[in-house]
Amino acid sequence: MKKDYVLITPVHNEEDILETVIESVVSQTIPPVKWVIVDDASTDRTSDIVKKYCMNYDFITSIRLEPTQIESYYEHKTEVFLAGYAQVKDLQYSFMGNLDADIILPHDYYEKILEEFEKDSKLGIASGIYLDKIDGRLQKVLLDKNHCPGALQMFRRDCYEIIGGYKPQKYGGDDTCAEIMARMYDRHTRSFSEIQAVHLRPAGMGHKSSLFRARFYQGLTEYGIGSHPLFMMCRCLRRALLERPFITGGILRMSGFIYGYLIRVKRKVPVEVIRYVRKEQIRRLLDLIKM
Repeated sequence: MKKDYVLITPVHNEEDILETVIESVVSQTIPPVKWVIVDDASTDRTSDIVKKYCMNYDFITSIRLEPTQIESYYEHKTEVFLAGYAQVKDLQYSFMGNLDADIILPHDYYEKILEEFEKDSKLGIASGIYLDKIDGRLQKVLLDKNHCPGALQMFRRDCYEIIGGYKPQKYGGDDTCAEIMARMYDRHTRSFSEIQAVHLRPAGMGHKSSLFRARFYQGLTEYGIGSHPLFMMCRCLRRALLERPFITGGILRMSGFIYGYLIRVKRKVPVEVIRYVRKEQIRRLLDLIKM
């Protein structure tokens, strides 16, 4: 199986952590054939750091974007990724990875992910998992086995193209939407818990002031992708007991979900995707009852 892949990484004012992240990529046992780092109008030393590595590694390239008027953080971040994708879409490669600028990878991350693609010809999207680094300690993150965090997702090329790529979402969830659509096209999606990376910022806190606020917005994300209310209630109950901040986090997630209904947030997910994900979620609940 071909093991050629490209990477895309949006960056914005990452001078404090970017070199560590880049070093984790350039030390991969199987390096990318092309890595596009998209500088989203950084105002610190990010640009200088990226230029230094571009000079030292032929497979690293960068583009710089000017400030835009897109209000939604999530929609903007997706648009930044898509600007990077425009630089690679006509190249020859078999796989494409999305890598956030706050993820430190083990040296064999992509080698192991590519091995999983080789084992399963229907595997369309794959990833490892990440451990959040909070106050110097690593903490596990709750993930469903069929969910691949967007921060380190990898696509089989034909899967990304058949679903039409990432769809910008006002409250996030473009990675989840991509997975749902992949499964609609009979592709498998899977995260592998034995392949672990380190996440330097908890999910949702790259632009938020607190974990509480992040949990609320995660509920809005679930509303945006069309999650079934009953499934959402069960998910929030589970996470209230297993995920920090305990109890409060689950309440905030559900509050964000309900808030989406109250303000009538316009969903940007196709109706057929919402129907599919709700059927999938109800099936998962029924499977749990049967156990």
